[in-house]
Amino acid sequence: MRTRLPGRLLLRIYLVGLAQLLLIALAFNVARRYAMEGPRPRFFERNAAYFVSEWARFRDQPEVLQEVLDRAGQKLRVKVTMHAADGRLLASNVSPPGAPLSAEELRQLEQARVVDSSQSPHVMRVAIPETGPLEVYATLELPPHPGPPPDLWLMIAAVLGCTAITSIVFARSLAVPLQQLAATARAFGEGRLSARTGVRRRDELGQVAEAFDEMAERLTHLLRSQKELLANVSHELRTPLSRIRVALDLANEGDATLARESLADIAEDLNELERLVSDVLTAARLDFTTSQTPGGTPPLRREFVEAQFLVDKAAARFRSARQEHRLEVKVDGPLPMLEADPVLLRRAIDNLLDNAGKYSEPGSTVRLLSRSTADGLQVEVADEGMGIDANDMPHIFTPFFRGDRSRARKTGGVGLGLALARRIVVAHGGSLTLESQPGVGTTARISLPAAPEAGLDAPRHE
Repeated sequence: MRTRLPGRLLLRIYLVGLAQLLLIALAFNVARRYAMEGPRPRFFERNAAYFVSEWARFRDQPEVLQEVLDRAGQKLRVKVTMHAADGRLLASNVSPPGAPLSAEELRQLEQARVVDSSQSPHVMRVAIPETGPLEVYATLELPPHPGPPPDLWLMIAAVLGCTAITSIVFARSLAVPLQQLAATARAFGEGRLSARTGVRRRDELGQVAEAFDEMAERLTHLLRSQKELLANVSHELRTPLSRIRVALDLANEGDATLARESLADIAEDLNELERLVSDVLTAARLDFTTSQTPGGTPPLRREFVEAQFLVDKAAARFRSARQEHRLEVKVDGPLPMLEADPVLLRRAIDNLLDNAGKYSEPGSTVRLLSRSTADGLQVEVADEGMGIDANDMPHIFTPFFRGDRSRARKTGGVGLGLALARRIVVAHGGSLTLESQPGVGTTARISLPAAPEAGLDAPRHE
């Protein structure tokens, strides 16, 4: 798309550059005229009487006087003709010499002593001596003030043209990326989430464009995540609600036996709905935790808790819920104290254990290993299940993603378990990683920082 150069920006840049050039040219011209060429004739005008009086001392020596006037013509560029009061020519450095004054002009000169005419070229008449009867007078023709050089207007036109060209180039370098930014912002505001500036520069404008594109990318991801969240939650709600509706229809038809048989399924579906809502709310709460502003109150309910307590509770729950699996618990040495939200942190471990039970065969062994590290605590959950396909590994922590595409009721869940566990661990300043081989099993590893030393004497959750 061709961009139109804005006139205001071009005019502003052009006027600024033009004003600078004009000021420089004016200052240079004034300095040149008054510092180099101007002072000499103006100085002579102010001191003409003195020069003439000095020359008049040689009026009785014609050869010396002629030499003095010739030197004045060469050095000062002044044409001088000196006459005696009776009109006799004494000396002159101009040919032909100036004519003597008339009687009327002599009377005026004798009264004024210095007559300065405004004619061109500039002519002055000076009487000697300064007072008393006129004895000698000089007619001086001063050089004209230097005018502008003949190519001045050509130089000015060239300067103005160069200023216009550079201003256009400069304006385009600013205006084009700014217009692209404005057009992209409008397009993005209209809902075209793929709009990007495409500006690649190494200056400040390039930084602004890059920051805008990064912001647009984050907003696009956020908006798409919200849409996906709404679609996935709607999908996950539809299945249990449909089963509950079928069970209620059977009960409404009066089949008491089938209605009673459906109560267990309804209870299970309600539990599934409750867990889904709880997982979504917890995920949103943890999103707030990781993006809150400095100084905000975190939603985590932190307290000092024994890591051994969390491991024991998670193991007891798994044995109760997954009696068809063997749980092997191993603790290497004393476990550290943690500063954490015990409910959420236990939920993260429960989710990992639940996944291990869901995706491994009944009768297989699930291993829960806990150890103290230099930085804090490490918890591993390993199973002997189906494993995770390599193509699914990059998406395994994406909300509502499941390796089992059928979303069978046997495996349960809605694909929030791992995503929620990771957000809980990250909110506590730790990390969660997965290692898996299809057909061999999966190992989930949690690393958490220990509580600060100052908290070791605080009340413990046991």
